[in-house]
Formats: sequence, structure tokens, C-alpha cells
Amino acid sequence: MTATLAPAPPRSRRGVRGRVAGLERPLLAGGLALVTLHLLDLAFSGPHTWLLAVAGIVAVPLAWWLAQPHVTRPTRLGLGVVVGLMAAGFGIVSHGLHVVNSGPDEYDITGIGLIVGGVLLVLSGLTAVAAPRRPPRRSALGWRFAHGAGWLAGAALLLLYVLMPFASGMLATHAPRWEIQESSLAIPHEEVRIGASGGRELSAWYVPSRNGAAVLVGHGSGGSRERVLEEIRMLAANGYGVLAFDLFGNGESSGHSNGLGDNAQPAVDAALDWLARRPDVDPDRIGAFGSSLGGEVLLEATAGDPRLRAVVSDGAKRPEDDHSVDERPLHERALFALMLHTRRALAGTEAAPSLDGIMPRIAPRPVLLIAAGGDPQEIPVNRRYRDAAGPTAELYEIPDAGHTSGLTAHPREYEQRVIGFLDAAL
Repeated sequence: MTATLAPAPPRSRRGVRGRVAGLERPLLAGGLALVTLHLLDLAFSGPHTWLLAVAGIVAVPLAWWLAQPHVTRPTRLGLGVVVGLMAAGFGIVSHGLHVVNSGPDEYDITGIGLIVGGVLLVLSGLTAVAAPRRPPRRSALGWRFAHGAGWLAGAALLLLYVLMPFASGMLATHAPRWEIQESSLAIPHEEVRIGASGGRELSAWYVPSRNGAAVLVGHGSGGSRERVLEEIRMLAANGYGVLAFDLFGNGESSGHSNGLGDNAQPAVDAALDWLARRPDVDPDRIGAFGSSLGGEVLLEATAGDPRLRAVVSDGAKRPEDDHSVDERPLHERALFALMLHTRRALAGTEAAPSLDGIMPRIAPRPVLLIAAGGDPQEIPVNRRYRDAAGPTAELYEIPDAGHTSGLTAHPREYEQRVIGFLDAAL
């Protein structure tokens, strides 16, 4: 009996597929180089570059490049598409939007490269489909089943302990840079630019003071001054001058963003210097209001700068101060620590100090802490902050509100508590 052979694909078809497959390694090399360059830019931009982080930023893509010829097509496809989409996505929402909305600056150069690098990685993953399929080393069904199970287990570990920390680090260092709409504030104000350290520039709104006092307003992680519109209006309606600024790398401020607030104090210093020179403001009557990350940043700033005579913090809770992490299973604690270290390694920063330890330095200046029940740890952590700050600190608990949503949930009561506190303090 004569065996029938399947017809060979046309030579032109094999040639096209071969050329497509031949693009995989050049595309991978270009993509890895551009993404690595941006990550190194981030790591070296911070004041505390980690040498181990720099080594890892270089070693991981190099290992990927060397391993590429020896791994399966599904692995190459999955890695290229997933990592490429993450890189391009973070680059677009941070640097791409900033270029479109505000024009490019020096911090966007490698960020645009990140977008291009992400696209090249996606293309390299897609071209892996055209590569010739390698026959299995063993054809036994049991071995092939074990190989598949091992691949799935490896993919799960890679996702959990490599890709998730990488995504967490990128999220903390690539704030969305949506266009600031001047009409959104809808009250008379000035748009100001404030020079800061390292040649950076802060973008801010200023509402002139009508009572001689003023409040510095800080927004939450990944946001901008547009995220605290209601708080600005509330303060301005009661006569206070308001300087609401974008943290570095957020909104329209230049620099690299940091979702943990590790690089925020120079921004606060510059904003406070500007506010203290305003002719309509008594420099002895300046307070601060911070939302979420902004609350953490301004509590720290108040502890170190006596020019801030009072501070309101809504929703502060630094990661290191959440002791509930210690009660979680070991693998969750390990993942939590890995994510924190990855964020700081990419940003080139050290951890901002625990608020537990610096709250006593604010006394005897008054502190109003606001904590909601949306996060089960927010109220317990802020109770510790209050106790550490001493008798001049008070805590306003809003158990039925979500994180920083107290003004929306109870607008009249919230305004009475905040304005009553500031009136008494300033």
C-alpha cells in the first residue's frame, strides 16, 4: 500500500512565512532596548538609585533575549503581547497624553520610546506564530500532558511574581496625564507655574484669599488638581486662598510621577514658598488639605515645615503603616513586599517615612484626620495617627462613606467640620 503524502505548501507561501518569522528577533531586540532604556531613565531619575534594580532592569531583558530561541511559540506570543501592551499602554496614558495635551518635555523622550518599544514587543510576539513548530521531544500522551501542566504552572508563577509586580511598578510611576480643563473649576482663579528643584515645574490653580488665610491642596495618587474640585470650591467659598497643585509627573507638572509620594516633598516646598510670598496671604495663616496620597504627603510636610500651621488629611494610609499585612498568609506578604520594592526600584527612591513615627513632630499644631469605612483599615490606621499626634489631633470618622468620599456622602457635615477646624486654627 502506497502512503499518500500531504502536498507541500507553495514555495512563495513558505518564503513569506519565513520572512515574517525572521523579523521576530530584530523586533524583540528593538522593543527590549527601548523599554529597558526608559526603565533605566526612571531608575536614574530618582535620588536613591538602586544598583540591584539597575542590574535587574538590564538582566531580565537580556535573559529574555537569550532564552527566546529555546522557548515555545505560545510562550513567545504570550510574553511579547502581554508585556508589549502593558508598556505601550502605560506610555500612552502618561507620556503620550502629556505630549498631546501640554507638549513634550525632556521627561517624555524615553517615554515615547516606551510606546514604540511596546508596539515592537507586540509585533515580535505575533510574528512568533509564523515560526516553524518544533516537534515534541517525546510523543507519549502522558508526557505531553505533563508538559502542558508545567507550562500552565510556570505561566501562573510568571504572572503572579513577575508581571504583576512589573505592572504595579509601572502604575506607580506612570500617572494618567489627562488635559486639565480650566472651565472645570468654574470660580475665579489663576493658572500658575512654579519653578521647583531639578529644573522641574509645578502646574497649579490659585484662588486669591479673601480672609488673609490660605490652604495648600494636594491630590491623590495618579490624579491631578481636577480630582479635588469640590474641596477647592468648599475652601474658596469660605474665603480661603487655595493653591491646588499637581504633583511631579501628574496633571501638567513636569517630572516623573510617583504614586507612593516618595518624591513629593520638593514639590510641596516649592508650592509653599510661592504661597508664602503672596501679598493677599498672611504667612502665619497657611494650612494644608490633602486627599489620600495628598494627605500623606502634607502630613509629612507639616511635620517638617513650621510654616504650615494646621493640616487636614482625608484618607491617608501609607502602605508601611497598614499592619494588617502582617496577618496575611506568607505568599501574600511576599507579593506585597515585592510590589513595593519594585515600585521604588523603578522610581529610584527610598520609602517615605512611616507616618506613625512622624506624627508627634506636628504637635502642638492642630491636625484634623478624616477616615472613611470603604477601606477596612483606613479608620484603624488613622486612629493610630491621631494617638501618635497627641491632644491637638482629632479624627472625623465616616464609616458609611467610601475612600475620600466624605464630602459627597455628607456635604454639610463635612464642610462644617473642615471649615470649623480651619477657622479655629488659622
